[in-house]
Amino acid sequence: MGVSGQDGGDAARAEDDRPTDPEAERLGRRIEFLFAHVQPLGRRYTLQEVVDGIRDAARPGEPKLSVGRLWMLVKGRAANPTVGTLRALGDFFGVPQAYFIDDEVAERVTAQLSLIAAMRANDVRSVALRAAAVATMSAHGVDAVRSLVERSGLLESEVGAGGSSTDLPPAAGPFV
Repeated sequence: MGVSGQDGGDAARAEDDRPTDPEAERLGRRIEFLFAHVQPLGRRYTLQEVVDGIRDAARPGEPKLSVGRLWMLVKGRAANPTVGTLRALGDFFGVPQAYFIDDEVAERVTAQLSLIAAMRANDVRSVALRAAAVATMSAHGVDAVRSLVERSGLLESEVGAGGSSTDLPPAAGPFV
């Protein structure tokens, strides 16, 4: 069955059914990972945003990328992208060009981006700051309780000895 006369959906399905190159599939998985984990907008980039970002950053004579070509790369349907295309994608997503072709570099970048995504998802910085604040407040709280206990002991001993409660020393720390 030919492509002529088919609508866009039929053409895309025909494209999906054809056998793919394992290298193209690996590249597609790596690009898809970037879409899933590099989200400075707080959401996944669209294909158009990536294409526009690459076009806006390109200098005269540098390769540009179409939405269709990027879709084919993401889906692992486009073999042998140019070095310029890989460089543009790397620059856009903030990863080294080697990420797309070197397994070791890809593993390191993947681990780093996964950690960043997990930190973002769990808001680790916020949790850590809250934990530090609680720890600090707890230390002050312990000091305050200890001070109250000491004052209570002094109060009992001085009142029992005929002293006045106004003669007590000031508390040893802030009260929380």
